[in-house]
Amino acid sequence: MITVVLPTRDSAARLVHVLPLLVPAAVDGLVKAVVFADAGSTDATLAIAEDSGARVVAATGDAGARLAAGCAAARSAWILALGEDLVLPEAWRTPVEAHLAGGGGKPAWIGEKGLFGLAGRPLAVLASRDAFEAAGGFKPGGDPLKALLGRVKPRAVRLRV
Repeated sequence: MITVVLPTRDSAARLVHVLPLLVPAAVDGLVKAVVFADAGSTDATLAIAEDSGARVVAATGDAGARLAAGCAAARSAWILALGEDLVLPEAWRTPVEAHLAGGGGKPAWIGEKGLFGLAGRPLAVLASRDAFEAAGGFKPGGDPLKALLGRVKPRAVRLRV
């Protein structure tokens, strides 16, 4: 159902925390594919990709450019794109499944918990391929998740985790 896109560059230390969160969703069919949009990793990132069955797309530039390349390689109707820090809350799956079941095709985002329950910075964006394309996709420069959310903001829904 969804492709998870990870912008990687020497990300082995972070991958060992995020990939185990994706495995149960992959076993159940929610996650159909994982794409590493990699900018020439020299650590164990590419070995982790091979061991996990993830697809690797060579991409240069900052996180925005890598996310654009990874999303272009995604084949699923829905894409979950993570930020460069590759953080995903343990409870990510339930709100994503609920959104896909009843979200009416709207883009959504997962944010870190901010003070007093307010939304913190975005950690991931969930959107259909069509919504990504309509918003112009990811672009180089700045915070790519915030920039994309700014373009889809009137329709984006924050997923509570």
